[in-house]
Amino acid sequence: MQLIIDIGNTLIKYYVFDEGVILDSYQDPLENWSLSLQKIKKEFPKLKSAIISDVNGSFINELQEALVPLPYVNCSIELKLPFKTQYNPPKQLGQDRIALLAACQLLYPHKNVLVIDIGSCITYDLLDQNGIHQGGAISPGYSMRYKSMNDYSGKLPSLQPQKEENDLVGTSTEAAMHSGVYHGIFFELQGIITVYQSQHEHLTVILTGGDAQMLSKPLKNSIFAHSNFLAKGLNHILAMNQIS
Repeated sequence: MQLIIDIGNTLIKYYVFDEGVILDSYQDPLENWSLSLQKIKKEFPKLKSAIISDVNGSFINELQEALVPLPYVNCSIELKLPFKTQYNPPKQLGQDRIALLAACQLLYPHKNVLVIDIGSCITYDLLDQNGIHQGGAISPGYSMRYKSMNDYSGKLPSLQPQKEENDLVGTSTEAAMHSGVYHGIFFELQGIITVYQSQHEHLTVILTGGDAQMLSKPLKNSIFAHSNFLAKGLNHILAMNQIS
């Protein structure tokens, strides 16, 4: 029985796996991480090991201390992984991206896969049919685009992302900002996917991440991954790096 820990910028997610199957999952604000972990350790005393993916970094030492005596590993490019990367230097490849690539290799082996994670940033990663990570791209996500317009202008308001589709032609400042963010991201995704598809035969496109649901219009030939996609990648990495 394994514990998978995914620490994002606003939420922490826990998954309990056994034999590759998710027995339970928890999602909480970061400030509740300790209470959630105590509850899980009490409910699942047979946990054997854990893996951590952390893009936040604000309480990793405290979390590691709270896991003791449960053996754990931190997701890292230095672990045994189901793919190779051409990223240079490889240590700059984020833990969340490593986990997503592992999930791609697990669930879509021997295929060309473009995995797009829509969160605070939008990351694009290409895994080819030989299990080689070719690299990708990073651009601002929804909240970052709204925040930058407010932070770097004198008059543009602070807005929150809207889940519904916005009109292309905005008839007010707020509507124009919503249109710019939504359609900017939509057409960015559409354009990048189109180019990748022209360069890589039979490309599988995976959309994942906390803000993937912000896209009200489906992107052609893309697959919305389940919210546990990254967790499956982490569990796969943990299984490849048996600890006790």
